Formats: sequence, structure tokens, C-alpha cells
Amino acid sequence: MLFNPSRSVIPFVVVLICSSIPCRAQILALPLISDPSFRLLSGEISVRQQLGSWGITLGPLSVDLGLNLGSLFGRYSPLSVIRDKEERRSRMKDEKKKRLLGLNLGLLNLGFDIGSSTLKGTASKTSSSASSAPSQALIDLNVGLDLSLFSWGNADNVARGERGDTEWYTYITIGSPPQSLAVLPDTGSSDLFVFGPTCASCHLNNHTSFSPLSSSTYTNLSSTLSFVYADGSGASGYASNDVVTFGSGSDSVATSASMNFAIADTVAGDDFAVSQRSGVLGLGLDAMTTMPLTDDEIRTKGATLFSRLVRSKSLTEKVLSVRLEKGQQSRGVVTKEGSGQYTLGGVESNYVVGGRAGLTWANVISSGYWGFGLDDISIGASSVLRTDTTTPRRAIIDTGTTLIITSTPASAAIHSRIPSSYQDRSSSIWYIPCSVSFPVVGNVFFTVGGRKFGVPIEDLAWKVSSQYKGMCISGVQGGMSSFTVLGDMFIKNHYVVLSYGSEGEDDIQVGLGDRTDIATIL
Repeated sequence: MLFNPSRSVIPFVVVLICSSIPCRAQILALPLISDPSFRLLSGEISVRQQLGSWGITLGPLSVDLGLNLGSLFGRYSPLSVIRDKEERRSRMKDEKKKRLLGLNLGLLNLGFDIGSSTLKGTASKTSSSASSAPSQALIDLNVGLDLSLFSWGNADNVARGERGDTEWYTYITIGSPPQSLAVLPDTGSSDLFVFGPTCASCHLNNHTSFSPLSSSTYTNLSSTLSFVYADGSGASGYASNDVVTFGSGSDSVATSASMNFAIADTVAGDDFAVSQRSGVLGLGLDAMTTMPLTDDEIRTKGATLFSRLVRSKSLTEKVLSVRLEKGQQSRGVVTKEGSGQYTLGGVESNYVVGGRAGLTWANVISSGYWGFGLDDISIGASSVLRTDTTTPRRAIIDTGTTLIITSTPASAAIHSRIPSSYQDRSSSIWYIPCSVSFPVVGNVFFTVGGRKFGVPIEDLAWKVSSQYKGMCISGVQGGMSSFTVLGDMFIKNHYVVLSYGSEGEDDIQVGLGDRTDIATIL
């Protein structure tokens, strides 16, 4: 699923939206949403598309939770969670002709960073200090070093935050010789998708495409496929195989694997007039892939680049660490983009309070997502779930989702404790005062493994509303019936480690830690 921008000077917006298929990973479709005035879609529209892409139906719904908020709740549609691998793959075979591939794109927008002109080597004082310690990683992808306007990158390990803490992206290379493409590393999906050279609707005059004819290691795996969703969006393309490299460049070790991915030759809509991103790198668990792989291939070789590197023993440690640094923000306005680092094969202990021993580990209990048990949600010292018997005690880590999405009751309970918060009946979007601050209002916490991980209440004032004066779009939204999505709003406040462990599939875990470069969240 895709999220949309709310600032910069980009004319059109394209959003990937989930169809009625009950698997969030089922997506490559691009809805026909355009902005002929050459202005970015507002934050309100962005959030509407975000909720819609999760299968959440927008609109009013009366719910009696004893909070006197009945008319403010949004209606949501149940989102089925894939519980059994064989059942999912059976559905995939039945739907094979209906889609090219499944991509869970979180709150991703394909592009819209045209360069912040940040010079290489510049960084915040805190970041520079923390990064002075030697990394234990095999691959370090330093986020936020924006080298040039309209630069497509040279596989230089540069990744960038954009559109005011909306997403963080980096570069990969595909083929021999390598071709550089900007992609969003998405832990909520398990497929790689890039633009193809014949994709006229991708506006290739200002996008990067992968050229199969220029690669000596390329293999075409299927004929052209097409699919259409109920909202009228669609795409067509073909499955492929080639060498994919994550982290190539002069200042890091290049790690590569031959893997299946999709090349799009048509996408719905004309909304890529000025943008930059040209694909998505899925880093979820193998079970969510829809690439043409047999069960045996998935089990022995892996489906995602991460799992392939793990199974081929290419990493010194079977982990992917994520450190997203938030942008400089005040009352819903970001004045400087965020940065951070993706680390394959190691953990930046210097960024974790207490070092590696400071990480709290939770066993993954989902077949496709990096999902784990959620003990509680609270705001200040007040528990949200103590009397809530409907919100599932499950959560997932999703770098492809911008905000935090939880259940309707939990979201309502959180906002009932924020004075003057409001939910628009027509859109189901929650708003909070841009001036909200601690300690007047308590911070929001998510308890995992008996430990509370916080999100500052000021961060929840995500973007200034274009509809309500003095109000900001909340960083927590409702409507999820299956689990809580801990997107970038949560991730940028913590250190996250995704681990394949040492004992096989039963040892997959998520590690969470407080950050040394972020003030203690009380």
C-alpha cells in the first residue's frame, strides 16, 4: 500500500491501493488519482488512501464504548490475516491470471523526492557522534545523504527520508552490469517490483526503469500478465529473474543474490509526471510472496532478498536492522527531512540504549508479517486495552507504512484522552491539536515483551490539517480489526532488528530497543 506526500513541489501523486482481496500483499494496482493543478494531495486525502489500502471502509459508525464518542467512530472492514501458508498459495494459484504479483506497499508513494541538496557528509551532531563507533554490520545503508537534484543514484548506499517523515528509501542495483534504482525497503511486503523500459504510463522521462536487454544475467519468467481491481486500478507486466544487490558501492560491501522480481510495463493513471521512486523492495517473510517459486524453492532458497542472503549464508549475522531518524518537526510541520540507516547483517549497538543487551526480543507469530504479541497500549499511565476485549493483542513492524493503525476501539480510547481531539465523520480521520504537548498530555506506549515503547505525543501531531485550523492529522488512526500496524511513526522512535535467528523458521524474532540518539520517552 502506498502513502502520499504532503509537501514539496511535485505535481501528481500515484498511490498503490489494496483491492478487496483479503491479503494486504495483493497489490500492484495504481488507482486513477490525479491532481491537474500540479499540487500534492493533502494529508487528509493521503490518510484516506492509507486506510482504504488496508481494507478499511471510511465513513461514520456508531459504537458504544462508554466513552461518549459514539458518532465519531469510523467504520472498518475486517482485514483477513493469512494464517496458513498452504491456504494462501492455493488462493494464489486460483487468482494467478488476475494479477502480475502481490506487493504489500504499506504507506508508500512511488516517488516525489527531487533532492534536498544535502551535501554528502553532512549530518546532525547527534547522528555524527553516534555513528563514530564502528558498525558491526556487513552492509550499512546510510540514510539522508541527498547528493543532488534529480539524481537517480549510483548504488552509493544513499537512502533518504522524504515528505516530512512519510517514508525512507534507498538504492539497489539489478542486472549485469548493475542498473541503479531507487526503492523503498518495505518490511510489510515480500516482492520486488520495478518499472520497465516500455512503461509509458510511468513517465520514464523522469523515472528510472530497469532495462532487461542491458543485462547479461536477465531471465524472463513469464508472458505478459494483466489484472484489474474493483476500484478500476490495474497494472500489467511480467515476472523476471536477475542479480539484485542491496548496498553496493565504494564505501560498503556489496551483497547480491539472484532472485525473482516483477517488471511493470503498464500502470493505471498519469500521476508520475514528476517523481523519483521506481520500485519497492519487499523484506517481509517468504510466505507472502506471489512470485513464481515452488514451495521447495521458497523453503531452501528464500523468496525475498533478505531471506536469500540468509539462506546462502552471505550475512555475518542473520539480521536486518532498521534505524529511521525523524525529521525536524514542530506542530505538524517538518523543516528538515529525516535520515537513518538500514543495516544488513549486523546491529549498530552504539545506537541502542544498553547495547545489544538492551534489545527486547519477541517471537514472530505471523506467517507472513514480522508480527508478534502486543501486551498493551497505553497513553500516559492509563491502559487502553485493559478493559478492551476486542482489540487483538498482535502487532506488526512495517517500514512501508507511515502511521500507526490500530483498532477502532483502541484508537478512540487513545484520542478520548487527548483534549480537543476529533474524528471527521465523513473520512474517519482522527485529528489532534497541533499544540499538543507533554506533560499536559501523556505519551503513547506500546507494551511488547513486558516493556513499554513510547511515541512522543508531539510526534502524533503529524501534519497540519488543510481543513481544520489549529488541528493536525493524528499519527494514530483506527479501523484495523486483525492487528496493530506499527509503522514509521513508531519505528523512528526506536531501534528495530528483524532476525531469522539461529534455529531455523521457529526462531524468527523481532528485537526492539530504545535509541541513544533520542531523549527518553516518559
